[in-house]
Amino acid sequence: MQTEQTAPTLDLAGNKNQKELARRLFRVFEAQGRFFSSNAPIRITLAQLTEFMQQQEPGNANWSKDISSALSASKAVFAKEEYEGEVAFVTSRSGRLPGDVVGPDQAHTLGKRFATPEPKRVIPPTRKLAPSRSTPSYIDSPLTATEPSLSRSFPNLSAGDSYVVVPTTLPTVVDLPVQVEAEVEIEVEDTLVAVDDEPIVARPTASATAAIDIATAGDADITDAVRESLGQEMSVARWGDLWMMEERVQRFSRGDLRRIEDFLREQGGSTTDEEIVQDILGVRENAGDYAGSRFALNYRLSRETREFEYIGTDMAGVWSLSNQPSIGTTRRKPSEIGQDYRFLIDYRTPDEGLEEGIIEHILSFYEYTYGVLPLDANLATLLPKAGFADQRAARVTFESPQTGETIVTELRFPTGNRGGFVAGLDQFYADNLVPGAVLTIERTDRSNHFLLEYFQVSGEDRKLLHLDERKVKYAFRSTTYYCATQDDFLLSEGRFPKLADVKPLDDRARRRPEQVVQATFERIGDNSGSADLPSFSASFGDLLAAANVERPISSEYLRDILTSGTYPEFSADDSSEDVYVYQPAT
Repeated sequence: MQTEQTAPTLDLAGNKNQKELARRLFRVFEAQGRFFSSNAPIRITLAQLTEFMQQQEPGNANWSKDISSALSASKAVFAKEEYEGEVAFVTSRSGRLPGDVVGPDQAHTLGKRFATPEPKRVIPPTRKLAPSRSTPSYIDSPLTATEPSLSRSFPNLSAGDSYVVVPTTLPTVVDLPVQVEAEVEIEVEDTLVAVDDEPIVARPTASATAAIDIATAGDADITDAVRESLGQEMSVARWGDLWMMEERVQRFSRGDLRRIEDFLREQGGSTTDEEIVQDILGVRENAGDYAGSRFALNYRLSRETREFEYIGTDMAGVWSLSNQPSIGTTRRKPSEIGQDYRFLIDYRTPDEGLEEGIIEHILSFYEYTYGVLPLDANLATLLPKAGFADQRAARVTFESPQTGETIVTELRFPTGNRGGFVAGLDQFYADNLVPGAVLTIERTDRSNHFLLEYFQVSGEDRKLLHLDERKVKYAFRSTTYYCATQDDFLLSEGRFPKLADVKPLDDRARRRPEQVVQATFERIGDNSGSADLPSFSASFGDLLAAANVERPISSEYLRDILTSGTYPEFSADDSSEDVYVYQPAT
C-alpha cells in the first residue's frame, strides 16, 4: 500500500514577503528533521539559515535580518532561542512549536502507544561486514545508540535497489567527538536497515549523493555513504573524520577568540591546536575534556574565517591568522598551477603494487621549475586529508636525511576545477636535484610530516635544459649533479638538441594539452614528410619528458590524448613499438 504524506498547515504571520520566506525556510527545517518524529524539535541557527539563503540568492546582503524578522513574526510555527550570543530558531515537522517549547506533547501518549501494539515482526537474517582497519577510533566509544533499533516501513523499496545510508541522529550520549566506524551489521527486510542498533533509513536516491547497493556494498562503501550523509546534516559538527552534535560543541566568547588571535600573533602567525588548548584554554592533555575541547576549538575557529585560517590536516590541527602569504614559487600563481593539474581530478587510480607507506617519484622539468609535487593518485595514498570540506591548504613538512634540513611546504587541496599539489620545494630542488631525479617519499608517525629522499651518486656532468628567464628562452647549460636520475626524464642536449633557443608557449596554448603535445612533436620529432605536408614521429618516452617542459601531463593522460581518437591528428606508428605520429591538419 502506498502511503501519502500531506504537507502541514502553517499558521504564518507577517507581510506577504515574510510569509513566503518563512514557508521556504520551513522546507529547510523539514529536510533537516526528515527522520524526526512529527513533534520533535528541529533547531537551526540563524547563521546556518543565512548561509543557506546566501548560497541560494547571493545578491541579498540582509539575509540575516530578513530571516530573523520573517521567522519571529510566525510565533505559532517558530520559536526563537538565544544561547551565549548565538540565535537559533526551533520548529517541528508538524508545523507547530515542539513539545519542549510549548509544553508536553499529547499526540502520542504512553497509554495510547500500549493500546495499539505493533504487530510481531519476523526477524530477518543478518550478514556481518568486515570492520575497517584503515584508521583507529579517536575515543573508545563507538558510534552506537543506547536504545533498541526502531522499525520503519517504506513499502515502495526493495532489497535489490540502490540505497543511501542516512543516520537519523547521533546518540544522545555523545559528549565527545566520535569517528565514523565501518563495522556494521545490516538487516534487510525489504527496506529496513539497522547499523549497530542505531536506526538508519535506506532510501532510493535521485540526487547527487553517491548511491550504494546494500547487497554488494563493502565496509568502505558504507563508511563513505555514512560520512557523506553526516556531512550534509547541519546539526552535526565535523572536524576531519570526527563528528559531534553541534549543540554539544563548546562555544567560545569574543574574548576567548581575541586571546587566541593574540597568541597566534605572538607565535609568528601560526601554531597547533594542542598549544592553544593547553596554553590559552587551560585544558591539560590528560584532562577528561581535552578531546572535546580540541574538537570544539577546531570546529568553532573554522567558522571564524575573517580572523583565522585552518592549515592543519584531518588529524593534526594547525591554525594561522588569515591572509598569511602562500608558500611556494612566485613564478606562477597557485591558481594557475591548480589549473595545470586539473587533469588529476579524472585520474585517481594509484599504480598497482605500491609499497605500503612509501612511493617513488620521477621529478619532471615542470615540477623542478616551480618547486611542486602533483597530488596524484600515488601521492594521495600518503598525504593527509583536509580537516574541513572547504579547506584551501594545509601545512606539511618534508625532512631530507641527505641534507639534514626540514622543508615547510603547502599542500593545496583539489577543488571542483583545480587539481591538488604540494608547493614550496623550489629551493630544495635547485640546491640538490635536476629534472629526472628519482625521489622517494615516505610516511612517518606524524600525519603531516614525511621523509623526502633521493639516491646520491658521484658527480655527473651533462648539458641539461633550463629556462633562461632573462632571454625568455630554453637553453642547455653545463650542470654537475649528485643525484640518481631516470634517463627517460633527463633533458640533455644530446637527446633533445632542437629544444635550444625555443621560446615557451603562451598561456593560451599551455592551457590546451593537445596543443602542448602538438608543439612537442614539432620540437623533438623526426619529420618524415615535407615542409608543406609534415609528418612528425616521436617515441612515447621522449614525448612524455618533453611535454612536461611546458605543463604537467601524466603518462596515462598523454596516452589518452594520443590514442582516444578525440584528436585524429595523432596516431600510432604501426612500424615501430610505442612510437606515435602527428600530422597537422591541412
